[in-house]
Parts: sequence; C-alpha cells; structure tokens
Amino acid sequence: MNELPVELADLVEPVPVTAAGSNAVLVVVIAVAVVISVLAATRWWKKNKHRRRTLRRLRCLRRDFTEGRLTSRTLAYALASELRGCLRCHRLCATQPQWVCAGSEHDRWQRFVARLDLLRYQPGSALDPQQVDALLREAADWARRSR
Repeated sequence: MNELPVELADLVEPVPVTAAGSNAVLVVVIAVAVVISVLAATRWWKKNKHRRRTLRRLRCLRRDFTEGRLTSRTLAYALASELRGCLRCHRLCATQPQWVCAGSEHDRWQRFVARLDLLRYQPGSALDPQQVDALLREAADWARRSR
C-alpha cells in the first residue's frame, strides 16, 4: 500500500540549493584576480613612465629644433639629458647601460654616444635637418628599448 500513484511517478525531485560557501569562494577568487590585475597595471604604468615622458620630450625637442629655438649643441645636451633620465644613469658612456653592452647593439650604442659627445663638446659642430632627424629617431629607439 506504500506505492506511489501513477500520476506522481514522472515527477523529478527538485535540485538541492548550492551551499552559500561556494558563492563566497567565487567572490574571493574574482576579488583576488581584480587586485592582481590592478597591481600589474600599476607596475607596468610606473615602469614605463620614464619612457613615455622621454618620447614625449623628444617630440618637443624635434619641434623646437625645426622652429629654430634650439641649436645643434643645445639639442645634443637635451638629448643626453633625456636619455640619462630614461636609462636611469648618471652619465652617458659607451659602456652604459648594461643591457646594451651585453647584446649585439654595442657598436651601434658606441657610435651614437660618440656622435652626441662630438656635438656636445666640439665647438662649432652643426647638423643639417636630416642628421637631426636620424639622431632623434635613434634616441627614440634607445628610449623605447630602455628597461
């Protein structure tokens, strides 16, 4: 007599409600992922701050030189100053920065520093607009490669 009526035989029992703890774990995982993402983005932003500032300043130097507000010598000093800030070194020399000297770009870096030194320390040295453009492009390339 304990048999179910035929009408109720096809009913499915309700699915049990998930435990409240499983939602809390999901919220914690999402919160940790958001915090890690924010920290990573902040680190990237701070790491690249000098590079972005230097590239913006190089564009201003190019404009100032083409408008005649800078001489070749002043431009060379400004380039050296901006690269020192971007590369975080006290003085530009052929053996700095270390990441350049360890790679295959060492000769290129030495030639670049020698050109800057020649412009800065030799009186009467001047550049034509094509040479200035090449020098600024190379300086921007070194700034982009900075760590």
